[in-house]
Amino acid sequence: MSKKLYLSAAAHKHDNPTQCPQKCGENVHCKAYMDLVEARMKELGVQVKRGYPDLVGNAAMKQRVAEANAWGADLYYVAHTNAGGGRYSLTLCWSDETSKQKAAVLGKYRTCIQPHKVRTRTDLYEIRATKMTCLYDELFFHDNTEDCRWFHNGGMEQMAEQTVQALCELLDVTYIPKGVSGAAALYRVQVGAYAKKENATAMMARLKSAGFDAFIV
Repeated sequence: MSKKLYLSAAAHKHDNPTQCPQKCGENVHCKAYMDLVEARMKELGVQVKRGYPDLVGNAAMKQRVAEANAWGADLYYVAHTNAGGGRYSLTLCWSDETSKQKAAVLGKYRTCIQPHKVRTRTDLYEIRATKMTCLYDELFFHDNTEDCRWFHNGGMEQMAEQTVQALCELLDVTYIPKGVSGAAALYRVQVGAYAKKENATAMMARLKSAGFDAFIV
């Protein structure tokens, strides 16, 4: 079965103003960034659900978390931007080692803006209430004029694609670069049907040892 990714872009009740060249707020540019991530992940065969676009504030977060939990998402990804004059990207997550390791994967691919930092937060609702790992991204500082200009002049596309690479690794999905032939098509091959699960398990082990992705349904 294909992996399930839930996306939650910033939906502040009162949108935060930015220093971006165009007139927009944090909600606006996080939505545009998430549009790119969503489209690419769908191209790569991932099931994607997106947070309620017409809700804002606490209502949006509660609806999104409830939907992701009921759906059984494999990963919950949040996109916000930061304030305070810094110059780095930051991923917030729960305090367990698995979550911190997953958050670090985003930094592994995020060469477009450095440094990348990982910090733990257990008070934020989306991190605290999701049943799956929540990676809460603060992409850059929207009160930094230079970084805002960069984001709106190609940086958004670059960052989104690097995030797609990271999400593919986290979901164990094959990454295909944008524009490469075949990126929009996946062909799945079934190998055998077995009356005994141990026989199916043995075949899956053989396929994996040969370098193929395999699972039992």
